Amino acid sequence: MRSATPFYTLALLFILLISQSCGNDVNNDDGNGSEGTASANVNRNSTVGNAVYGRLEFPRLKGGNNNIVIVHNASFGVNYCVEWDTNLRPEGWKPEGSETLRSQRWSCYQMHPGNSSRATDRKPRNTGGDFSEYPNDPELPQQYHFTADPYWNSGYDHGHIFPSADRAYSYNSKANIQTFYLTNMQPQVGNFNVGVWSNMEKQVRAWNNNNFRDTLYIVKGGTIDKNDQIIRFLGSGVNKIPVPKYFFMALLCKNKEANNGGYKALGFWVQHQSNSTSDLTPYVVSIRELEQKTGIDFFCNLPDNIENAVETLSRDKIISAWGLK
Repeated sequence: MRSATPFYTLALLFILLISQSCGNDVNNDDGNGSEGTASANVNRNSTVGNAVYGRLEFPRLKGGNNNIVIVHNASFGVNYCVEWDTNLRPEGWKPEGSETLRSQRWSCYQMHPGNSSRATDRKPRNTGGDFSEYPNDPELPQQYHFTADPYWNSGYDHGHIFPSADRAYSYNSKANIQTFYLTNMQPQVGNFNVGVWSNMEKQVRAWNNNNFRDTLYIVKGGTIDKNDQIIRFLGSGVNKIPVPKYFFMALLCKNKEANNGGYKALGFWVQHQSNSTSDLTPYVVSIRELEQKTGIDFFCNLPDNIENAVETLSRDKIISAWGLK
C-alpha cells in the first residue's frame, strides 16, 4: 500500500484503542475516532504507515502497489480520505492491450458538531473548460493525473461520493472545494444522482444531529472490483474509468446511549439506474451483507466483539434502530 501522505514510524505498533465521543473528535486534530477495549482486533488496519488508517470510518485497506490512500485535511483536521486504484484490474475483466483502468474504491469521513457547519454555499460552478469544475486531485501523484476528463459528454454525471453538502463551509474553504476533485467522483446516471442517491445523502445529513449521534462514520463508493458489477467504461488510455453497477453506503453511529458499546451500523446497497424514490428501506442491508456484496471489510478498526455485534444485526432491527419506519 502506498500513501499520498508522508510515512512516519509510530513509537507503538499496537495501540489499545480508547473510547471517544464527538467531543474528542472535535478537539483532536488527528481525529482517530478510535475505540478502546481489551478485546481482540485481528483485522484492523496497520497504522505504521499513517495513524489516520486507524480511524473508525476506514475500511480495511486493499493494499498492493496500485492502491493509494489520499488524505485531505481542512481547518478542523482530516476532512475525508480516498482509496484510489491507479491500475485497476477487476475480476473477470480482460484489458485490451496495455490499457490502464483507474478508479476510486471509496471515500470515507466523519460527521460531528466540529465539521458540520451549514451556513454557506456550494462551490460555484466554473465554465473554464476541462478540469475547471472537477480538477485533478493535487494530493494524487502527478503521474496518475487525468489528461482529459472522461465524464464530459459521456451522458453520466460527476457523481460526488463525499457530498459537497456534507461540508457546507464557504466555497473558498478547503473543506468544500476538496469534494470536487476527480478522485471523489464516480459516473452516475442523472436521475440516480439527483434521485435516490441524493435522497440517501439527505437522510445521512438528517441523522447528523446532536439528538441522534455523537459521531457518524461514513464510507461510500461504487462497485469496481468485479467485471459483472461494472456497467461499462468511459474514456480511453490513461483516462479510462469504470461505471459501477451498484453503489453503497456504510454508516456507523456512535451514541453513548446505544447498545453494543454505543454503536449501531447500517448499510445501503442500490443498483445504479434511473431511480428517484424517497423510500430508502428497500435498500437497507446489514454491514455483513454489504461486505459480502462488495468484498470490502468495513469498520475493521472496531474491536472484534463490537464489530461483529453491529454488523450482524437483522435488517428489521437496523431499520428500527435508525428510525426509518
